[in-house]
Amino acid sequence: KIPPDTKPLAFILYADKAKLSSFGRTKGYPVVARCANLPITIHNGEGLDGGHVVGWLPIVKEDKKHLGKPAFVNFKNVVWHTSFLKILDCLVPLSRFGSSVKCWDDLIRVFYLIVLILSADYEEQAVMALICGLMGKFPCPICLIPRDELSNTLKVYPLRTCTGTKELLARARESTTLEAREQILSSQSLRDVNISLALILRFILLSLL
Repeated sequence: KIPPDTKPLAFILYADKAKLSSFGRTKGYPVVARCANLPITIHNGEGLDGGHVVGWLPIVKEDKKHLGKPAFVNFKNVVWHTSFLKILDCLVPLSRFGSSVKCWDDLIRVFYLIVLILSADYEEQAVMALICGLMGKFPCPICLIPRDELSNTLKVYPLRTCTGTKELLARARESTTLEAREQILSSQSLRDVNISLALILRFILLSLL
């Protein structure tokens, strides 16, 4: 909830992999923001009313020596989350405390920023939710449906939550053996990646629902 007499300023964020760019020996793709308060014909257009690049996500170069190894896959996840959280960091104060803006009618209004939609393909959703993807026992980034039940639409499964993910990661890290840790992580197909789960709750898991 936001305070009375204030307004939500909703944004749609998406990463545009079709516009891959190079910066020297580094490759990346842009993160684009569009204002969801505007009519779709405007915010999907071009120019000042359309989308604006608010950041870049780097692509980790594949290393044949480490290709497919869990540690390297986790490293790529860390790079993605660290980069994306740099973008979210500047949004947190605006989401929490709001911002005063003088509008075109000369009135000052207080807006609270909301990431309404975080548009991503499945591969990126798996990275966002810290899951193992299609090869995991629970491949859905939203709920804990088993892989062999994906075609069953008659059952309802518990949603993934920030609290649940945080507690499971804590249990896994307290394990005394690698086997025990992997067993705990595989119970929800999670990766052991150290990120800010508070921001994930605010901007990612809620946006994917």
